[in-house]
Amino acid sequence: MKKIKTALYYILSVHILALIVMTLQRIALLLTNLQNISEVETKLSWVSSALLRGIWFDNVIASYITILPLVIISILGLCNKINKTILKTFNIFYIAIYSIVFAIGMADIPYFNYFFKHLNASIFNWNEEGATTAGMILQETSYYIYFLFFIIVIILFSFSLSRLVKKLLSKYQENLVSKEYLIYIPICILLIGLSLLGIRGRLGYNPIKTSQAYFCDNSFLNQLGINPSFYFMRDVIESSKSHHNVDNIISEEEAIVVVQKALGIDKDSMELSLSPIAREVIAEGEAKNMNVIFILMESMSADLLTVKENGKEITPFLNELINKSYYFENFYSAGTHTNHGILASLYGLPALFDRNMMKNVDITLCQGIPYILHQQGYRTMFFMTHEAQYDNMNAFLLENGIEEVYSEENYPKAKRVNSFGVQDDFLLEYALDKFNEESKDNRPFFATLLTVSNHPPYVVPDRFKSVSNDPQYQIVAFADDAIRQFMTEAEKQDWYKNTIFVLLGDHGKIVGSPTYEMPLSYNHVPFIMYSPAFKDAPQRFMQLGGQVDAFPTIMGLLNHSYENNTFGVDLFKTTRPYMFFSSDDALGCVSDEKFYTYNFKAKIEGLYDYRTNSPENLIEQHRVEADNMKIYSAAMFQTASYMFKNKLTRTHSAPSSGVHF
Repeated sequence: MKKIKTALYYILSVHILALIVMTLQRIALLLTNLQNISEVETKLSWVSSALLRGIWFDNVIASYITILPLVIISILGLCNKINKTILKTFNIFYIAIYSIVFAIGMADIPYFNYFFKHLNASIFNWNEEGATTAGMILQETSYYIYFLFFIIVIILFSFSLSRLVKKLLSKYQENLVSKEYLIYIPICILLIGLSLLGIRGRLGYNPIKTSQAYFCDNSFLNQLGINPSFYFMRDVIESSKSHHNVDNIISEEEAIVVVQKALGIDKDSMELSLSPIAREVIAEGEAKNMNVIFILMESMSADLLTVKENGKEITPFLNELINKSYYFENFYSAGTHTNHGILASLYGLPALFDRNMMKNVDITLCQGIPYILHQQGYRTMFFMTHEAQYDNMNAFLLENGIEEVYSEENYPKAKRVNSFGVQDDFLLEYALDKFNEESKDNRPFFATLLTVSNHPPYVVPDRFKSVSNDPQYQIVAFADDAIRQFMTEAEKQDWYKNTIFVLLGDHGKIVGSPTYEMPLSYNHVPFIMYSPAFKDAPQRFMQLGGQVDAFPTIMGLLNHSYENNTFGVDLFKTTRPYMFFSSDDALGCVSDEKFYTYNFKAKIEGLYDYRTNSPENLIEQHRVEADNMKIYSAAMFQTASYMFKNKLTRTHSAPSSGVHF
């Protein structure tokens, strides 16, 4: 029976070896996130619990992979057909499959460190931008260590499997004899049963779910136990079925009623052919045909404005500008990706979780500030640093009110510094020249400038390297100075006094150690409105707001009449009870004091006192408040989904088909 023992020993050895590798990857993730564990939480029991839960989840993935070789070898063993060729064939199988698993695990480490969440289906939103995305990854030198680690792991894993087979086959092999089948068959059935149990992850009615990894109030340790391949596989499967819809929270009919009430819309009944949230905004008095310049600042979290390095602010100009502007302290991005920020800031529509909002929605929206202002006689422009087709920007923008898109294709090749094209300072300088040209015909213009330098791979000019030892802060200082140069030069132009400058983050980024699984610094962004024409500035506003409010708020400053078919409100006239937003697989909602989160994967919700940065989940003590926030935010997403599905984003005055501009 030695031949059968050899085969089963081989399968068990590979299984254990894979668990060791996945555990080492988890330890690597732990070591790169030690800053997210306070001294109290470093006690061995908490870290050990997270690592043990990790092995539990790893075993699920390993059991999925083990089951096929185990069944085949069990059957071949009955026929005494196990030989050198069979084992070598399974070596190839194991190496191929585990190369994918280990690659996901390795890629998950830098991804987690950037987004504070595991690799998920949202990465497929960039599958059409292969060259740019690949360049971004390959040009980021901090990722090289993970490439190297992956190569070493695969080489060692392959070598170990080869040695294992060679060692096992060096022993004398004996076929089964008749009486040994009575032992062999039950053992095989037992092992197959254990593998099936390993796949389920637990006894009971439901198989293991992501929520099993959660055991404490530290968001990092809760996520540490989740196997990246398990998370990624589940997310891909769920995303293929739906985009994290909120049907289980609120129906479309109920959601529309909630949203209409929240937005102050009085509608007794709703026709399916008309948007449920469209309302006319009639301005009183004379319209102001001022120029409007949006600067969408890449990854600019409001938290960065308070960071000091070597005793100095890293955003001195933005902080100085705030002291001359209208500034909203509690302002939030719609999502955590640039396409979310563009759609929300310019068109007033929320980010539907991990969807790319410029690829997967009805491309012609026939609304938003570029569309409305273009209809009212404005020249409309959009400036980006990278290639125009990235994220489908060119097609989307040209279909939605932008007359001219300027991108990498318009700039000298010598100015391109990486896969994302030119630096912020050149982009802003280039746009300034265009504004000077456009101002000659006395036609007001609307322009959006999308910066990108504050996104890996960072290209930090030498003079900013002394700002900090951290490249992430060095590049923020550079981005801040590029805006300073732009504003300084703009002030010298004739059109400057008749211009509103709007500066906001397209989304934020992780700043410091996240307290919550959904880091608020990723959605909390600055919202600055500056103009030399604002005689009552500076003013700071504490009320809640979000990117969806930028469009109606600016239209209010311009005093233009328009049809508002968005989820936004004029922040100078309306006070929000809550602000809602998303982050791939989770929704968030903030009130003046509380932060509500709902994770679609883990089916876990939380309510936190974010003003004190407390990690304590208060949901049981404040269930009514949590439910109100949950219904409010879910209703917004459900209604937005309904509108996209039924093509109700168009204004009533918009053409129904054809070219719109």
